[in-house]
Amino acid sequence: MRVGIDLVEHKDMEFRDERFIHRILTNKELTYYVSITNKKRRIEYLSSRFACKEAIFKCFQAGLDFQAITILNEENGAPYALIHDQLTELKISLTHTDNYSVAVAILP
Repeated sequence: MRVGIDLVEHKDMEFRDERFIHRILTNKELTYYVSITNKKRRIEYLSSRFACKEAIFKCFQAGLDFQAITILNEENGAPYALIHDQLTELKISLTHTDNYSVAVAILP
């Protein structure tokens, strides 16, 4: 079993440019991101996806990039990860406060 965790401060994501956003978010994530009209919620979304992907990198330790991982939500809000568009055994959890997003990934 491997565990990864990451913490992102929202102010570090506040002024990221479109190039950065397109490097981090996959097309499926980007579709949802552009539908978010609230600036604070957009920052939380970007921060939590960045943190989660970093946590996943720590589990796998090599061989992945941001575009290989998609973080989506089930209808009940629970997040799940796709790697190369395939469902994985990864267990992930995301949370945020006003200033930080945290993600944990567990690879059984």
